Amino acid sequence: MKNGNSYVYDKLIPALEVNPNDHILEIGYGHGIGVDRLLQQYDCFVSGIDFSQLMYKEASLRNKIHIENKKAELTYGDFLSSSIISHQYDKIFCINVVYFWDRLDEPFYKIKTGLKEGGVFCMYMAHRDDLNRLKFTSDDVFNKYTIDEIIQSLQAAGFKDINYEVDRGYIIKCRK
Repeated sequence: MKNGNSYVYDKLIPALEVNPNDHILEIGYGHGIGVDRLLQQYDCFVSGIDFSQLMYKEASLRNKIHIENKKAELTYGDFLSSSIISHQYDKIFCINVVYFWDRLDEPFYKIKTGLKEGGVFCMYMAHRDDLNRLKFTSDDVFNKYTIDEIIQSLQAAGFKDINYEVDRGYIIKCRK
């Protein structure tokens, strides 16, 4: 996952349209590569939440200097059960997280609530057919949504300007 997501970060980070002093949230920061890349490239603040204690430890070590410099804040926990302050973030993004959401209405509504007006939400997900070919995604843990299901759910949550790019999967971008 770590090496595979490196390419996705290279594609997704520019889509965020990061501005100086943006407050950005990464849902499911994993190894912390995205947090580190953002803070090496931009003068912003990055928050993150991940439900894996192992990833929390690894990402905290990787981003120790950013945390000490008060440019990053990483949390161990589940995004769906966490509280989110309305209009707190300029940008929110996630990579390969949607598979763990049983329903899309709750997370997409929560993301929209956390975004400032005009804020950007970007996400990456693999093609459903690609997921079906992988042995580790054959259990009931992985929800395999189609791009149409994602777009319909984003529209239902009130997102606008929904676009996607197909490149080793889907990079989806929309605005509050």
